[in-house]
Amino acid sequence: MSILLYADDILLVAPSVTSLQRILSICKAKLESLDMPVNPKKSSCIRFGARFSVKCSNISTVDNCKLSWNDNVRYIGIYLRSSRTFACSFSHTKQSMYCAFNAVFGKVGRTASPDVVFQLVKSKCLPALCYGVDVSPVNKSQTASLQYVVDNCFRKISDVKSTEIVRHCMSEFKWLTM
Repeated sequence: MSILLYADDILLVAPSVTSLQRILSICKAKLESLDMPVNPKKSSCIRFGARFSVKCSNISTVDNCKLSWNDNVRYIGIYLRSSRTFACSFSHTKQSMYCAFNAVFGKVGRTASPDVVFQLVKSKCLPALCYGVDVSPVNKSQTASLQYVVDNCFRKISDVKSTEIVRHCMSEFKWLTM
């Protein structure tokens, strides 16, 4: 499987730079025959594997536009990170969680009951943090980093600093822990 499609997003997977160039040329020709041009400004390359940090030859389109090699690439809202193994970056998901939490907490934080705020955060904010977590292996450090975001939100809602009390509240309100 070398081509993954979702709506108008295409992900090309290849074992080498040469193979990627071939697949891109074939896809570009087919897409142009369908009057669907490839936008090189929205296209980029990323590398995984033992040689992920080695500089690669440029990939170019039929009209000689060069595609850039990047350390991070966004595909359907998930940020892929170049590394030795397939990996995602969760900094954007953490940022999205904090933005959603601050929006909810800013509107109802001190006026609604904690039950209501916990439920709103669980239904409106937590999905932002969990989006894409299941597509990549998550190591202990990343898990702890994601959990820290959840803990911080609970600390703010409950106005408690103790991690032990925060975890107890999470248990009582049936929140998942990472």
